[in-house]
Amino acid sequence: MLLAITASACFAETYKDQRSGLEILEIPALGASPSNLYYHFSNFTADNRNVIFADTLDGKAQIFRYELAGGRVVQVTEGDGVAAATACPHPVDANLLYYFRGPAVFEFNLATLKERRVGEVPLPRTGGYQQPTFSHDLKSLAVTKQRDAANWEIGLIDIATGAYRTVTIQGFRIGHVQHSPKEPVIFYVWETGGYAPQRTWLVNADGSANRPYYANTDPKLWPTPLKEWITHESWVADTGGMTLIMDKVGIVLADSAGKGRILPGNYWHVRARPDGRFLVADDFDGNLWLIESATDNRRLIASGLRAGVRANHAHASFDRTGRYVLFNTGRTKQALALIDLRAAGLY
Repeated sequence: MLLAITASACFAETYKDQRSGLEILEIPALGASPSNLYYHFSNFTADNRNVIFADTLDGKAQIFRYELAGGRVVQVTEGDGVAAATACPHPVDANLLYYFRGPAVFEFNLATLKERRVGEVPLPRTGGYQQPTFSHDLKSLAVTKQRDAANWEIGLIDIATGAYRTVTIQGFRIGHVQHSPKEPVIFYVWETGGYAPQRTWLVNADGSANRPYYANTDPKLWPTPLKEWITHESWVADTGGMTLIMDKVGIVLADSAGKGRILPGNYWHVRARPDGRFLVADDFDGNLWLIESATDNRRLIASGLRAGVRANHAHASFDRTGRYVLFNTGRTKQALALIDLRAAGLY
């Protein structure tokens, strides 16, 4: 299937942040509600030339790309049923990205403009399709579905054949499913929208050894007795560790087995640079921080991200090299923004 594309003639806007003094670029938008993809992987194509993001055009969700060099915004998908927020750029092949249309996963080739149906999440299903993530060997996509009113399932779809294999079924709502970039292991959470008796889990890709990932054993650190609220988790691409937020306590830096340390602070979301040496994290006041993970030294890089749109979630992340920081901003309107850390002398 060959899809048509449209390009914007808009130009990006730049401004100097009043508190950090850094220059920030706001990406032009064709639609009404531009938003980056969930930040547990890079929103950039593998060659670092395009930012992949979601927007709504004529009332329909679509996937777009922003050309970093030329400053052009190009519509990638068209038609009905595109779950734009599920878009997932391939970490090696710069031309490929994956997304859901209903229960089916599709592959789009940015070079040929062709769409290929990869496979489908099988029955029983009632929805619950979340953003896929790549297996450590890049042969499969980890996906999620709700089986019925009480049960959720994690599965793997073979990218080449479309074959589906069940990994695990749980009697609670599953969320934040992410395959490890280094091991045949899948992370997921018991999604309650708040505190859970045990929120974070790991399961082997073959379905074995389902176990807790991070369990806080220090009662002084529990926000609520005997419960945890760990959230906004993401694997660190090059190390196989993970960053997490412990509500009202700080950033958790953990290894692949869930052992780690805490950087104190009232942060909201956090994402590591691919090598794990730096973090980008926002707080509830709408400030964005660049943090050195070894020392906890931090530098304010943006502010006022909730000044105009209080509901804005920054969901900040790095590009493939760590040069750029991408985030949602609600400074004056809902928009996507970029900071060039090299130009700022921070890279």
